[in-house]
Amino acid sequence: EYFPCPLDDDTLFMLKDASASIKKEFGSDLTAIQLEEILTVATDTTEAEDDPEYIVKLRDVAEAVKDAYSEVTSKEKELVQQGGGLYVMGTNRHESSRIDDQLRGRSGRQGDPGTSRFFLSFEDDMFVIFGGDQLQNILKAFRVSEDMPVEAPQVSEALDKVQGVVEEKYREIRGEIFKFDEVLNGQRNVIYSRRRDILLASDEESQKMMAKYNLETVSDIVKAQTDGSGSVDSAKVTEKIGQFFPQAAQFFDEKALSGKDQGSVTAYLSAVIEEVFNAKAAELDKVAVASGKGANSIGRSARYITLVTMDNAWSDHLQAMENLKESVVLRQFQGLDPLKEYEGEAFEIFKNLENTMRFNAIFSLWQSL
Repeated sequence: EYFPCPLDDDTLFMLKDASASIKKEFGSDLTAIQLEEILTVATDTTEAEDDPEYIVKLRDVAEAVKDAYSEVTSKEKELVQQGGGLYVMGTNRHESSRIDDQLRGRSGRQGDPGTSRFFLSFEDDMFVIFGGDQLQNILKAFRVSEDMPVEAPQVSEALDKVQGVVEEKYREIRGEIFKFDEVLNGQRNVIYSRRRDILLASDEESQKMMAKYNLETVSDIVKAQTDGSGSVDSAKVTEKIGQFFPQAAQFFDEKALSGKDQGSVTAYLSAVIEEVFNAKAAELDKVAVASGKGANSIGRSARYITLVTMDNAWSDHLQAMENLKESVVLRQFQGLDPLKEYEGEAFEIFKNLENTMRFNAIFSLWQSL
């Protein structure tokens, strides 16, 4: 059985009474984290006069359970100590000596007796990667059979050197990873700051933000469809504006744009979309006020949609940055600095991320209007 021994009726009654007291205090919505905190207070902290009833009952029953189990566990502890204590056997050495020391420490807790012993093979990964061939050559020179255990100070010294090399290698890797993480952390701070601003913005501010996004998106669309000579592809512009601003598409056509330069097309479309946006906002406000809600209804929708699109785009961005990190590492074989390559491309990806967030927010909002 899992428990050392069964509990008597009195202890079981105390358990049920403590459980009922906790349920009375917190109801049925008690989470595992809250329960863990309660148990910590009851078992690991000193008593206080103002302790609540459920803590007092839980502390009493914990002590009763401990006393009941100690009758069995104390005898088992004596048997283990008489047998020499806990024997920890390792089947290989970890890349970090700290982990090995922690494992050894299991065998002698708080002054108890204990023993630890490691059984290794020269074919273990750590030996093979970091110098095990030299040790194997020594064994072959002395014609040591495969089934003969090797116990010598030279082997332990060689093993410690190998482990030191591994630790130094991983220390360098962690240093490089930290530099890469600093680049991403800078981007994270920008996005989190912007997300906080959007989250705390008023409905009116959210509506103004979306109006600004409208104008920036129109400018980007027209700019993307303008060639080197300044000629605007009115058909493509009409198509793209219709995709992002479907409600505004009925108020202009390709003929109204043809023959105009980039600035004129941008100004014309911006005026049309701004007028449609304001009209739609006023229409939604009338519906919201009639139903007992506040004005700036479109601002509330804009805030929610912007936050959702931002979160989705950021999640995709993290995966793109991880893929970039893996790819730039290979460029060191071209004589390039992986960190500088990462910083340069990460900046370009981040600029595209900001545009993606804005495009997605505009597209989603106008589809919902």
